[in-house]
Amino acid sequence: MVPHLSERENSIEHINAMCLHLFNLWCKTRSVVPLTYLLRAWPLMNSDPETLGRLGTALRDLRRQHVHNSNDASFQEVCELSDCVEELLAPSSPSTWVMSGW
Repeated sequence: MVPHLSERENSIEHINAMCLHLFNLWCKTRSVVPLTYLLRAWPLMNSDPETLGRLGTALRDLRRQHVHNSNDASFQEVCELSDCVEELLAPSSPSTWVMSGW
């Protein structure tokens, strides 16, 4: 990752890297269904909440609608990626404000 980026920018870069990894994996294995879900919202054109929300929705839909083997490494990666997106979209909690001095 590039030094001196904000925590949010680092998170966006991490999400993009995970998406790229899954894209390459699914292209290599010709996994069309997961690719279809991913390509609904990725590549990210910007990091606006609406754009990230589309990616989060696509990943949630993939987790719900497509039957996965929970031991499958790519399913675990989808879950991790989905969690990263949701974490980035979640508004700060009041306890976070207290800790940061707000």
